Amino acid sequence: MTVSFDSLGNDEFGVLGRQFKRMIERIDDLIQREYKLALENRTNELRALQAQTNPHFLFNALQSIGTLALKGDGKTVYRLITQLSSMMRYTMHPEESMVTLKREIEHLNSYIRLQDVRFPNQFQVNVSVPQDLYELIVTKMILKPLEENFFKHGFERDGSALANRFDVMIWMEGATLVIRCENSGRSLTTEEWERVMSRIEQGDSTFYDTEGTGLRNIRDRLMLNYNREAEFMLATPETGGFRIMMRFPATDEGVAS
Repeated sequence: MTVSFDSLGNDEFGVLGRQFKRMIERIDDLIQREYKLALENRTNELRALQAQTNPHFLFNALQSIGTLALKGDGKTVYRLITQLSSMMRYTMHPEESMVTLKREIEHLNSYIRLQDVRFPNQFQVNVSVPQDLYELIVTKMILKPLEENFFKHGFERDGSALANRFDVMIWMEGATLVIRCENSGRSLTTEEWERVMSRIEQGDSTFYDTEGTGLRNIRDRLMLNYNREAEFMLATPETGGFRIMMRFPATDEGVAS
């Protein structure tokens, strides 16, 4: 929306040209204000998410830790309390909207270790990411909500580790970072798939939602942080389950404040 040209004089064309430039500047200013407002709204949603820990998850985690304490397994109790405190610390900085990929993965792993105490040998999580990508900057809280959705919608109680699977694969394609998250489970019917897509497009976050932040919120924050250069795609693999693909420019510097 930047227009630059030499003065066209003081005749009708000159007046028209100056008015045109002022109009474009005004439109650009309005676009920037709308963008910043939308980004601030999404940031506020993220801050609200960070300010609250799922009470059910917290209760279950503390209950599991308490059970181990009664059994006298002090080392395991210490490790779990460390994981829980790490998760709490990660969410105690609402001013952060961008973090290193390493921190985002560590937050995901802390959640997984706590769930493993509740459901031992009942699920399998595979996180595959080259270590040379750890210092890249990504949008905060884009992985753990997807894992929470797996336990909420795709996890089968008393199932086997093979039946309950969640895979995260991260790699580079040129200058683009690619994240693929895929869980096991049955395939969605056509009606269910249409309902998911409709709710995402219309802003309804009640499906595949985690404490007010659903797929649409993750997608919108990616689009806002990367100036719409990001891609967010959903699919249902033939083998069943649910797949989410995210693509956005790889950077080692903060994209948005």
